[in-house]
Amino acid sequence: MMRRYAGRHQTARERRRVAAELQEEARQLTEATMGAPPADHPTATPGPNGNGNGGNGKANGKRNGNGVRSAADRSAAERALAVLEAALAAAPDSVTLLLERASQLGAMGSYAAARADLERALLLDPSNVTVRSALGIVLLRKGLWANAVPHLRRVVEVESWSPTAWFYLGEALNHVDDLDGALAAFVRAAELDPHHAKALYGQGVVLDRLRRPDDAARLYRRSREVAAR
Repeated sequence: MMRRYAGRHQTARERRRVAAELQEEARQLTEATMGAPPADHPTATPGPNGNGNGGNGKANGKRNGNGVRSAADRSAAERALAVLEAALAAAPDSVTLLLERASQLGAMGSYAAARADLERALLLDPSNVTVRSALGIVLLRKGLWANAVPHLRRVVEVESWSPTAWFYLGEALNHVDDLDGALAAFVRAAELDPHHAKALYGQGVVLDRLRRPDDAARLYRRSREVAAR
């Protein structure tokens, strides 16, 4: 698969053509392996429970802890990653390719490498909210809550319509003990998507921490009801 791209490409036009072909090949492999991202976001790394949903709490299929369904799927993910490596060799400053490789790395649990790609992509395109969102989520996965907060705040400023963006902000704020901010973010996520079970559950967690057990219990029940549908 890779041999036809071996050698040195002589022109920028040829490098772009090769990168585009490799990018499409990697996209097809990635979609076949990982499935589609959440509906309200163009790309995403796995959600808080590793199922790639990031929103309504319903899994897209049985996967292992790295977000890959099987050994065969992991092999396909590795092939997609190899294609992306070749594409980036031809177009090292492609934000799209860096984002796609970061998504694949994140799905495989390689969060440090994914972070490096996303930070480079953000330097190349500081206004790219998709990159910033993915970086914020990768930082969450690494437990770097405080680092994630400013990125996720910026995302909800731009994508105030996205329940997923508000949910991730709530996750980060809860972990840095900004309980009022976390509760407001989870509430907003649930307002935008009343079937967002994890946002409802997040409200329960924060309300528990605010010593409001009755309100917390009500949200936990509501979360279970929504998740069971």
